[in-house]
Amino acid sequence: MKGVLQSVRKRYWDNRAPEEQRLLRWMGWLMLPLLGYFVLWMPAHQAVSKLQAKTQLMALQAERLHAQADEVEMLRHRPRPAALDAVALKAALEESATRHGLRDAVTAMDLQQPNAVRIAFGAVAFEQWLRWLRALQQEQHVRADSLSISILPQPGMVKVSATLINGGDQ
Repeated sequence: MKGVLQSVRKRYWDNRAPEEQRLLRWMGWLMLPLLGYFVLWMPAHQAVSKLQAKTQLMALQAERLHAQADEVEMLRHRPRPAALDAVALKAALEESATRHGLRDAVTAMDLQQPNAVRIAFGAVAFEQWLRWLRALQQEQHVRADSLSISILPQPGMVKVSATLINGGDQ
């Protein structure tokens, strides 16, 4: 290897005039900062700005993960609601439907064992039914197990048939 370098030096460097060698040295020293700038500093500077943007995004994601972990921990220690049997669930549904002004729209309410009730509405406003279902989920821990919704000719009115179960066993 050393022999190859010496032969290259003799062929290209030693054959040049001393003024040309001096000029090439000066040009090399002048080009060194430019080379350092374009090869080392500029790519590193661009990478740092990209990494800072990614770091901010990752910090937000980490903060969201911590908030979700805290919520999971809180929900894990929350007391579980008691499971209602079908008779108690039917009574709770009737009381809630009366309170929300939907009792007149109920056309059928049948018990389904062990903790489910099949309920049918002839004609009910869709938004009002959704608000009632949301209230049932929050207050009684009742959820829809199966659901059939048909659109009626009147705007906003639907025919609903649903099986509601108590969420105490979730």
